[in-house]
Amino acid sequence: MKFCPFFFFLFFCCCANAQSIDSVALNNFQDAVLELENSELMRSGSLSVSVKKVKEGSNVFALKAERSLPSASTLKLVSTATVLALFGGDFKFQTFLEHDGVVRNDTLLGNLYIHGTGDPSLGSDRFKGYPAANELIIRWVAAVKKAGIRYIKGKVIADASFFDTETIASTWIWGDIGNYYGAGVQGLNFNENLYKIKFKPGVEPGDPTTFLGIEPAIPYLTFTNQVTTAEKGSGDQTIVYSSPLGNAVVLTGTIPAGPAVFSVKGSIPNPAEYAAFALKTNLLASAVSVGENPIPESGSPVANPNPKIVLDKYDSPPLRDLCQQTNFWSINLYADTFLKQAGKRLVGKSAFDDAANAVTGYWSGRGADLRGFYIKDGSGLSPSASITTHSLTDILNVANKDVSFNDFYKSIGVLGVNGTVRNLAKGSKAAGNMHVKSGSIEGTRAYAGYVTSKSGSLLSFSIIAHKYLPGSNRVITDALVKIMALMAEL
Repeated sequence: MKFCPFFFFLFFCCCANAQSIDSVALNNFQDAVLELENSELMRSGSLSVSVKKVKEGSNVFALKAERSLPSASTLKLVSTATVLALFGGDFKFQTFLEHDGVVRNDTLLGNLYIHGTGDPSLGSDRFKGYPAANELIIRWVAAVKKAGIRYIKGKVIADASFFDTETIASTWIWGDIGNYYGAGVQGLNFNENLYKIKFKPGVEPGDPTTFLGIEPAIPYLTFTNQVTTAEKGSGDQTIVYSSPLGNAVVLTGTIPAGPAVFSVKGSIPNPAEYAAFALKTNLLASAVSVGENPIPESGSPVANPNPKIVLDKYDSPPLRDLCQQTNFWSINLYADTFLKQAGKRLVGKSAFDDAANAVTGYWSGRGADLRGFYIKDGSGLSPSASITTHSLTDILNVANKDVSFNDFYKSIGVLGVNGTVRNLAKGSKAAGNMHVKSGSIEGTRAYAGYVTSKSGSLLSFSIIAHKYLPGSNRVITDALVKIMALMAEL
């Protein structure tokens, strides 16, 4: 067993809170943490834990809480808390279909625009009562025809200028950005910036696969398929390589034998361009011609004297609903959009570094101790970013003071009930009593959120296990879930 130099500090934290926290439960919790810290699993790694009382801000338990480590997706708690505090749960993103010309007879003498304001859910099928991508395209075509337009002399243009042109963080890795979870952020997002790739597996492991196409169809993308067949039940082990700077896609890795068709998800290299392409394609199919004549675009060096005329205004689901989906299902696109949205509101800049600095300054200015808080995005995808568990629990405590806290609290999945933590700790006292965001990137497992103690106090917590024994994902998850279950006994 390794000697733990933090024992006396832990003992102090325990004694300081003994009057309101069950001392036996706290000892059991501490023993479980130290057992994991001193285990072979963590011999070459770091375990960091912070538990605090939300109202008082005092420590209940801390182990290496000021060590800066990768946050993984627990960073989404910061992104969602920030936008809810800045904009409120009722906020809705808006997207406009508009033109900059005049309509004479049935001809639009001008360009048609899809003007986005950053909505990450535009065209998503997650929200009941809101149009999915195909339905939204049909709605826009109908709006054009309702305006009496049967011929567009100019172009169909995607206006993604609401955000900067940096769609992905410079610190994301090459093996992530072509996959759906590495989708870039634009001022005009569409269909969650993803597409489905369909394969027919071979019969035996090692056999080549057959590339069957993608959905939705994006004919200007080119694919090189190097995916092979693996054993039945091996799951999706593909890597999609693509870049926001081009349209070539390389497919590598393996898919399992067995299914007649196996689908994986990739990120659309330029989703704004795809949205314009899809609208133009459907306009042509609906007998609305597009001339593609070079009419000056608004904002170009040659000023267009005509103001924009709105043909359709689309409102997104309320921000509280978007934040809930973000935290329940760990959607990187939404969280990174929220970072850019916050940066634009706070400092007028939406580039990743500018927005990250703005968000850090925002919480620091409200009293959170953010030493060791070095974020690079809003999702936690960047492996070079790091935070401390102490800084995250500080932010969670400050967020409790916001009028939007109820929306934020409800946006976090409930352990053993829903979201990415729905299958964890079932049958324990923690199930149904902890609001938890999970996080996972290579070599890191993390959990953070809130738990109500037996005395009725709301506690904030953050746990990060970094560089644990390779190949021990299931074992480390079980150990961390055990610690959370004991936390619910405090």
